[in-house]
Amino acid sequence: MSEAAVLRSTMTDRATITREAWNGTAWERVVAYEGLPCALSRAPQTPTASITGLWEEVPECQGQMSLFVPRDTVLQAGDRAEIRREGQVLLGICSAALPYPSHGVARFFLTEVKAA
Repeated sequence: MSEAAVLRSTMTDRATITREAWNGTAWERVVAYEGLPCALSRAPQTPTASITGLWEEVPECQGQMSLFVPRDTVLQAGDRAEIRREGQVLLGICSAALPYPSHGVARFFLTEVKAA
């Protein structure tokens, strides 16, 4: 089994990626990827996401994770991601993806966690 196939088997999360695009007259948010296989990862030395706005109706959070995607995925800085995993929806902003021969990886800046 190739390295890309092994990594792809770990991508059990699913993402919808949106970005701003010019339609000729105005900027609009468009879906770049839907149902994209991916894997979120947090290095052991990375602090757990911290909750902000604790007393608000919908608490927000802050945190950084790595987002692993298939190698042909092109993420742009500022893309918005909605990632579904294990009964949760994680919302955040992506960096540009760094391409590797077997996968791509981007930083994911977590802003909100909701129940799926």
